[in-house]
Amino acid sequence: MISRLEHGTASWQPHHLASYERALGLPEGRLTGPAHKVLRAWAPRGRSEDPYWLRSAAEAEQRAADIIDAVLGVDVVSAADWDLLSGHLLATGRKLGRRTWGTLVDRLMLEICASQGIDQDIRAEALLRIGRAELAVGLTGEISIDTMTQRGNPASFQPLKIYQRAPGRAPVGWVVRALFDPPDRWLLRELFTTVAALVDTGTWHPSVRQLVALQRECRATIHDTQGEMEVRRAAMQLMRRCDPAPYLGLDGAAGHELVYLAKPAARPDAQTSRYRDACLRLAAEIQDIGLVWQAKWDHGEDPLLGDVLGQSLVGQDDMTRSVYTALLVNSGYRDALRLALVRLLHQGADRFETILLRAMIRLLGKIAEGAQDGWTLLGIIGADRIDLDTRVQASGR
Repeated sequence: MISRLEHGTASWQPHHLASYERALGLPEGRLTGPAHKVLRAWAPRGRSEDPYWLRSAAEAEQRAADIIDAVLGVDVVSAADWDLLSGHLLATGRKLGRRTWGTLVDRLMLEICASQGIDQDIRAEALLRIGRAELAVGLTGEISIDTMTQRGNPASFQPLKIYQRAPGRAPVGWVVRALFDPPDRWLLRELFTTVAALVDTGTWHPSVRQLVALQRECRATIHDTQGEMEVRRAAMQLMRRCDPAPYLGLDGAAGHELVYLAKPAARPDAQTSRYRDACLRLAAEIQDIGLVWQAKWDHGEDPLLGDVLGQSLVGQDDMTRSVYTALLVNSGYRDALRLALVRLLHQGADRFETILLRAMIRLLGKIAEGAQDGWTLLGIIGADRIDLDTRVQASGR
């Protein structure tokens, strides 16, 4: 079904995926979340905004009313409830009062900041749909800015992650100003990536003066060796969109990872070849462990797994890397991938190149479970031969 979504040939409604979830014994929303993300990222332009695929069944009217009552009454509302409610409001164009819209947006923003994983993704998609309502547009922007300007709030960057999916609804002026004078350090990484999304989609066209200022800000951040690596990576992603040759003037002291990200994607060299070979070896390791879908290899290996891993681990584009990672960790490869990563990292993490090691840690952090995975990450944190940024990356997982 996700494959059909990617190619624009799927035609279904939310209750179809709900049936699949029940048949597979999955919690509510575990299929709709990844499906929404894939559709938004890969559907033809305009298709991701088409409410046809979200059209709710007639009996959903009463259920939607019950969910609104639950929100107003401060009752528990699940991610699946938000998914149903937002799809129903979008498809039917139901009119609500300004106070009700404000309560829905405010509550949803709080739950997005408090949740993680697929539950957070589902709620984020729900906020994007609710934000399309005429009365909710301004409220969404106001509440988002209020959340982002809360100093010391580790979740203050969540609205920016949502706007990266739908840049057209971002408060562009505030986002750009905040990049040059961030209200809190938690925001810096997502400010860079959000501005990159605004430029990439054509939502915002910087003037010559603004472009020069962006390039200067990106270069300063990239060369700040005392800064967090994730922030410097995000600055490089924006630099790739603001400068046709981001590799010119890049100091080698910036590190191999940033030098790699600055390279033209269409020109393979020894470094990219090494990374590709490592991803192919990891793919072979996963297939050696075996999956539930053993029939997949009755007639040979899966030829796409190495490419999927390559894009997820060392892809040079943020959006591509994010989407491939989402598909990978929500697929039948998940268990075998986790076992392969734990085994490789446990055997000696310091033997991997830095960019691969950090990428493997990021990927493991999304699927880790159990004591063994925890001890593996603790071993990386305590290893003196591994650089400080990588140990910080492992501690964050």
